[in-house]
Amino acid sequence: MKLKMIAALTLPVLLVSACKKVDEVDIALDIPEVTAPELSVDTMKSITEELSSDAYEGRAPGTAGEEKTLALLTKKFEEAGLEPGNGDSWFQDVPLVSIEAKDVTPLKITGGSEELSFSYGPEMVVTSYQEQGAIDVADSDMVFVGYGVNAPERGWNDYEGVDVKGKTVVILVNDPDFGTESLEGDFGGKAMTYYGRWTYKYEEAARQGAAAALIVHDTAPAAYGWNVVESSWSGPQFYAQSANGGSDQTKANGWIQKDVAAKIFTVAGQNLETQMAAAKEKGFKAIELGTKASVSFGNTISKMDSKNVVGMIKGKTRPDEYVLYTAHWDHLGHCKPAPDGDDICNGAVDNATGTAALVALAEAHTKAGAPDRSIIFLAVTAEESGLLGSKYYAENPIYPLNKTVGGVNMDAFAMAGPANNVVVVGKGKSQLDAYLEAALKNDGRVAEAEPTPEKGYYYRSDHFSFAKQGVPMIYFDGGEDLVEGGPEAGAAVSKDYVENRYHGPKDEYDPNWNWDGVMGDLKVYYTVARMLAMTESWPNWNEGDEFRAIRDKSLADS
Repeated sequence: MKLKMIAALTLPVLLVSACKKVDEVDIALDIPEVTAPELSVDTMKSITEELSSDAYEGRAPGTAGEEKTLALLTKKFEEAGLEPGNGDSWFQDVPLVSIEAKDVTPLKITGGSEELSFSYGPEMVVTSYQEQGAIDVADSDMVFVGYGVNAPERGWNDYEGVDVKGKTVVILVNDPDFGTESLEGDFGGKAMTYYGRWTYKYEEAARQGAAAALIVHDTAPAAYGWNVVESSWSGPQFYAQSANGGSDQTKANGWIQKDVAAKIFTVAGQNLETQMAAAKEKGFKAIELGTKASVSFGNTISKMDSKNVVGMIKGKTRPDEYVLYTAHWDHLGHCKPAPDGDDICNGAVDNATGTAALVALAEAHTKAGAPDRSIIFLAVTAEESGLLGSKYYAENPIYPLNKTVGGVNMDAFAMAGPANNVVVVGKGKSQLDAYLEAALKNDGRVAEAEPTPEKGYYYRSDHFSFAKQGVPMIYFDGGEDLVEGGPEAGAAVSKDYVENRYHGPKDEYDPNWNWDGVMGDLKVYYTVARMLAMTESWPNWNEGDEFRAIRDKSLADS
């Protein structure tokens, strides 16, 4: 990219101290003044209610629920004044494979002081990434590999000195320094790194040649209860199609309840709590448990092209520079039934609200007229299956990523009422924070860092797919410091949602919701993206951030 000096803008400009380095020259960010219009609460309500109705069957990819979702979104995008975002098409195909475990046998443990058997659902869940009609893990030697981390840059390798090829590894969730109060430590202290995510655990187990990988569920480090695991891991599981049909992956990946793990360790002559403590220390050595695991199941396999939905407003002066809005349209489809028999995970908050926001924001931006840069509205598929839709776009972009200025991700609006703050997931990582702070100034609200970085939310939504490719993305939620009730009331609302609705059949539309906080947050989403679409700056990741070098290289190559 050629060096661009700040040009005189027709809009007033606020200069801030955050800087980006291009060709060894520091340039202050210019932040245009933007006033958010009134956004349509009726659009938010009607689309959220429609998408989360039982007629959409939980919006699982590859189902009739997807077809209905795509039809609704293209209709609403067009009515909002958007243009198709992929040539003359509203869609980007995302090749997926659906694998659903059937007739799962109990997990049997032999070779210890007594035989154990654990049932599918309440005690363990299991699936496979391999496109095989039948999976059989038989008498597989079990190895406890602590947190299952192989991080040479941190001087940490839980697999050092042990051969796990063909064996079943037992792994702890989160990072070795989970539970510390500070942000200092080998793995960011209290804040989770990607090494703490379940996706990484399975990836590394496969690289090590394991036959099966079982993660020990523990509510605090996982950040959700067993009910979420059981709902999320039952039914069809979606993965990106691969040339080898997943043959390089483990045969079986699953979770076991913590008390299940404790029983296994006991019959192996070990103490789970003792070994969990040992696994936190650098130099931990994996333990051969002397037990064997057996489980088998059939797979129902189908391949499909799910779809990302893409709309755009073409920029009037710099149409080949792009700003992104992202939200995922999918949810879990049919899942573990609630006590009343309801088995549809409707996903009203997560993420019919974010999908509705794409439409409401499109309406507002088109009414305001075309900005200088183009704005892309991207509703992605298969977020719940591992960010697959956003990953596919980020790796196969319709618009060049080195021409994509940055973006805003929206995932689950809090129905808690107005708050005095917003919570930024990954605060301090990029210069986009300056735009957010400017957008909040008129509201008298503040941007605060997430209070629970140990839960790893940064790695759990679609902004992460773009961050890995270097594109600055900001992801923030409505705050918990409520105008009515303060932090205690906000924490209670969040706790209730996670425990009783998140990834379950009761995440349903409620006509009595208070939308005031949502609409206030929506104005901030509008303002931040509009600023990015009007400025000439190219905000970057902050110096020293893990994604800075990737972005610097992509800009230098443009």
